[in-house]
Amino acid sequence: MFKNRLFLHSPALFFILFFRASLDPVLEFTKIGGIGLGALLNLLVVVLFFICCKNNKFALPKSFLYVWGAFICIGMASIIVSPDKVQSLRSFFSILTYWAMFCFVYFFVKDDHDLKFFLRFTIYSSIVPFIFVFFELLFPEGSTTRNGFRLFGSFSHPNIFAFYLVLITTLCFFCIKTRLFIFSKQFIRRVKIILFISLICLVMTKTRSAWLALIIMFSVYALLIERRYLLYLFLSLLMLLLIPEVQDRVLDIFSGSGVDSLDVGESLNSYEWRKVVWFASWDYIAERPFLGHGYDTFSYYFLDFFPLEESKGFDAHNAYVQITFDMGFLGLFAYLLIFTFIMKRLLIQFKKDKKGTSIIIGLVISYLVAGYSDNMLFYLSYNWYFWGLLGGFFFKKNSCKRAVI
Repeated sequence: MFKNRLFLHSPALFFILFFRASLDPVLEFTKIGGIGLGALLNLLVVVLFFICCKNNKFALPKSFLYVWGAFICIGMASIIVSPDKVQSLRSFFSILTYWAMFCFVYFFVKDDHDLKFFLRFTIYSSIVPFIFVFFELLFPEGSTTRNGFRLFGSFSHPNIFAFYLVLITTLCFFCIKTRLFIFSKQFIRRVKIILFISLICLVMTKTRSAWLALIIMFSVYALLIERRYLLYLFLSLLMLLLIPEVQDRVLDIFSGSGVDSLDVGESLNSYEWRKVVWFASWDYIAERPFLGHGYDTFSYYFLDFFPLEESKGFDAHNAYVQITFDMGFLGLFAYLLIFTFIMKRLLIQFKKDKKGTSIIIGLVISYLVAGYSDNMLFYLSYNWYFWGLLGGFFFKKNSCKRAVI
């Protein structure tokens, strides 16, 4: 367990990563004025990353800069024009941790064996969140929202738990299907159990965008590799729609009226409401199209371009609108550039492991699609695992040997 390259390279990062999926309750409890142990943990991760760079005498791959460099630089520049520089800087520090996680993997994923360990390591990190689920089911009052009972796991919001489950499900499916290397039968049996539990929990989070993300991942795999999975997916969706809670969540998207046909006393559904907010922000986006208004300032200006009888702002719930508002179209271009470099690397690896790589490609596409209706960059704990995983596939050196673990 402790003879892997990750632990030998940084024991602190080893434990931080393994337990990060379980720490939200503790970190939320320690917050005072919006700052708590979570901020210190973020700082520690970035410091550990720069220590590793220093220990390697900064003889680092150019990809450390060209993949994330433009987005980091434009984000820092946008902070200068922000009306709330402290909040912008605090929020943008999360982006630095994503970049650090993506690049950190370079130091401890050197070959297939290291990547296999990191996959197992990430999958097993789900054990503690599943223990939280057990207690949630015993005491459901604490997880009951205006949308009824929703699983939180060990996360601060059901949506974050849901996307974490999408990641765990994807990794389990990858381990079952990949031909780049093989796992022991015992591990695959465990993986199938974890995959089944993850799917059940994902349904119970009632997070529609995460449901769609998983559907996209399986659809990409089916279209590229095994078409019969489209039938499996279709039959599974029909069965799920027989569950009343799932029906209600799906039909809610189509309930209510559009803004043009809204009658007195009617309300917009969540999707129509978000579209109204997105269109309302356009004039502000057009005012500063290049660098935007400053990182994480959408909610700061929200009541200016969308006046309500409230004192609280509203985030865009759309990663692309949020980034364009905060960092301008340059920021949006730089954000998409990150995925362009990653997809290019994955397409090269596709020739050597079509089944496994198609699953990871599906995960990346699902992340991009989910960004249409969710502030994906705000889900910090999930993003650590997501970007660490992509870093593992990006920096891994191919080897011709296949080992059983």
